[in-house]
Amino acid sequence: MNTKKLLIVAIALLLSTTSQAQFWKKVADRASKAAEETVLDKVDEKTSKKTSKAMDTIFDGDTKNQKKKSIPNQKQPSSDKTDSNNVNSSPRSKRTVKSAKDFMPGTKVLYSDTFSNDAIGDFPVAWNTNASAEVVTFEGEDTRWLKLAHSGLYTPDGITDISENATFEFDLYVGEDYSYFSGGISINLVEVNDRSKDFMKPNKLNGVHLWLHPTAVGSRSDTGMVHISNIVEGSKIIENRKDFSNFSRSNNLVHVSIWRQKTRIRIYIDDNKIWDLPRAFSDANYNSIVFSVGKGGANAHFYVANLRLAVAGEDKRHALLETGEFETNEILFDVGKASIQESSFSILNEIGVVLNENPKLKINIIGHTDSDGQISTNQLLSEMRAKSVKEYITDNYPIMGNRLKTMGEGASKPVASNDSNEGKRKNRRVQFIKVN
Repeated sequence: MNTKKLLIVAIALLLSTTSQAQFWKKVADRASKAAEETVLDKVDEKTSKKTSKAMDTIFDGDTKNQKKKSIPNQKQPSSDKTDSNNVNSSPRSKRTVKSAKDFMPGTKVLYSDTFSNDAIGDFPVAWNTNASAEVVTFEGEDTRWLKLAHSGLYTPDGITDISENATFEFDLYVGEDYSYFSGGISINLVEVNDRSKDFMKPNKLNGVHLWLHPTAVGSRSDTGMVHISNIVEGSKIIENRKDFSNFSRSNNLVHVSIWRQKTRIRIYIDDNKIWDLPRAFSDANYNSIVFSVGKGGANAHFYVANLRLAVAGEDKRHALLETGEFETNEILFDVGKASIQESSFSILNEIGVVLNENPKLKINIIGHTDSDGQISTNQLLSEMRAKSVKEYITDNYPIMGNRLKTMGEGASKPVASNDSNEGKRKNRRVQFIKVN
């Protein structure tokens, strides 16, 4: 083979070897790429499944969980049991609080003012002040309100005695935009010696001082503030303050009730008792009520209406529960009969409420008469009247009759002389005695 042919064969072999190498390289590259694509496809497939499941959960809800919740026989935790391992469980000791609506308005009215005798726009003639106020009405309403200016003191001349058992009530309103930076309103039940000038310093007088503000710290519209204190012989003995929602900018029309029972004071906003202090009053001569309004902006106005001061009967509810005995001559009967007069129903209702709220309480009902008439007649009459009282209570309240026993003492145990009509009135009475 000549040189030329050898050269041609060598070149051909070289080209063949290079082509094969390139071919096999392409095959390897293609295989690698295919393997990579296979892996990626598997990853994509798995990811797609997870993504699809997640999207199903988002748009359709967790089907598994939903099915679990919808199983009819699935046992759910009882509402009165607590899983100690579940921090979100309701506490085992959770209870619903029950409290008595125990305010009873006085029946003998000493003072009342609806401003019906005062001209709209005028300051009421039967009041005194160091500032300004005017009688107003709201559009579409007939109620007359006394609009109190800020930085003022106001006192009704008609209140001259706050007896040991008395209730004082009034309606109170304040605008929705009342500012936290404006002063509140104080209601002062005080002792004055000189009515013409002592009202100018109510916070220094012997008495009980209630302060209300419709906006607590933070200017929240649903929270107000209340403060109470008393002064005894020039010294402040009791003082307390709290935030509360009973009077606020969003609850800005309320009824205020104040109940004095000797040394005790109970204060209510609507049906909510907010203070109950057993040693608030001393033996001072409480004879005046002064409203005091602090400094404020142009719209800082309180409004009061429907003022009423009345003598209340003795606190039957607490007397019976706390001392075990209550006696009254305010339960009236027709002359010589056991028929109860309608004016006595409110007293009997109080006794019925006490018994209903205290299911373990049992009492003896004892009737008494004056000495008029024969002894045997009075004895029978006292027994019949006690039975009438029992029948009224069991007819109007879910009270079992075996919790009430009746008896009569006739005229055998007088508490006053029967020589006068007043003495006889005191002797015609009914006793309620708790049975241990």
